[in-house]
Amino acid sequence: MGRTIPTVNQVLEQNREQWRRFYRALRREDRELLDRLFDGAKYFTAACVYQIHVAPSESIFLAMLLHLQKQIQELESKLGAHGAQDESPPGLAARSLPDARGDGPVDSGTRREPPLLLR
Repeated sequence: MGRTIPTVNQVLEQNREQWRRFYRALRREDRELLDRLFDGAKYFTAACVYQIHVAPSESIFLAMLLHLQKQIQELESKLGAHGAQDESPPGLAARSLPDARGDGPVDSGTRREPPLLLR
C-alpha cells in the first residue's frame, strides 16, 4: 500500500499548530486576526486540492490572501454603494499613497490593476 496523503484541512491544522509559538507571542486581538486568517483559508480548500505540486503552506497562504482580497472587494463595493467613492477618508486627501511597486507616490484616486502573476 502507498502512503496516505493528508487532506487539505489536516494540512491547514498542521500549519496552525506549527505557528503555535508565534500565536502565543501575539496580543489577544492579534491572535483573533490570525485565527480569522486560518479560518478564511478554509473557504478555498477545494482550490488547494488542485495545487498538490506546490508546497501545502504556499497554497494555504495564497488562500488566506484570496480571502482578504474578497473582504476588501466587499468593503469597496459597500463604500461605492453609499456614494463614498468621491469622498476620501479623513487625512487621506492631503497625502498620497505609495505605489504598490515602490516607484513612488500615486494619487489616492488613481486605480491600478494588480500585475498578473499567472497566465
